[in-house]
Amino acid sequence: MKKSIVLATILYCAAFAQAQEVFVNADFVSSYIWRGIDSGNSSVQPSLGINWKGLTAYAWGSTEFRKKNNEIDLSLEYECKNLTLYANNYFTQTEEEPFKYFNYKSHSTGHTFEAGAGYMICEKFPLSVSWYTTFAGNDYRENGKRAWSSYCELSYPFSVNDVNLCIEAGFTPWEGFYSDNLNIVNVDLSATKEIKITSGFSLPVFGKLIANLHEKQLYFVFGISL
Repeated sequence: MKKSIVLATILYCAAFAQAQEVFVNADFVSSYIWRGIDSGNSSVQPSLGINWKGLTAYAWGSTEFRKKNNEIDLSLEYECKNLTLYANNYFTQTEEEPFKYFNYKSHSTGHTFEAGAGYMICEKFPLSVSWYTTFAGNDYRENGKRAWSSYCELSYPFSVNDVNLCIEAGFTPWEGFYSDNLNIVNVDLSATKEIKITSGFSLPVFGKLIANLHEKQLYFVFGISL
C-alpha cells in the first residue's frame, strides 16, 4: 500500500509538471444534495485538479460548517469528442461513522469506487446521457451481496439571456445505494448567473431546485463559486 501511494504521488506530480491547465476553486452551498440524496448541511466544497490532452484529474471535497462530516473524492475524466469516461473514488467520513481513509476493507471502509460514461448527442442539440456503476468498496445489499449501485442521468443545458440553465433527470435501475428498486431519484433545474462586482471581477452564483420522486422530497440549494 505504501509503495502504491508513493508511486501515485510521483505520477500525480509528474502530471502537474506536464499539465496544460491547473485549476483550483471552491463552492459555498446552502446544503449538499447529490443525485437527489440529502448528503449534508451548509458546506464548503473545494477542488484542485489538472487538465492534460483531454484527461482531467482532480480532488474534490465537501466539509460541513457545523459538523465534522467530510467527503474527499478523487476523480479521472477522459473526454474524446462527444464521449466522456469517468472513474471516481468517493470517501465519506461522518461523526457517526469516523472511517479511516487508508482502510480499504470492503465491509468496513468509507470508500466506494465507481466507473461511468457519458455521451452528448451534438453541439446543436446538447442532450447528454450518462451512466455510473459502483464496482468496489462498501456497496452491499442487506443480504450481503454486492449491490452494483447504478445511476443513469439525462442532462440538457440551455440559456435564457445571460443565465445558464440545465435540466437533469436521473434514475436508478435496481436496488442499491439510491433506492430499493427501480426509481426516479433526481429531477432538477439549475440556474447560474455571474453578478458583476467590479469592472474586472464577477461572482458566479447558482441555484438548484431538486426533487427526489422516490423519497417524495423537494430541495432548494443556493451556492457561490470562487
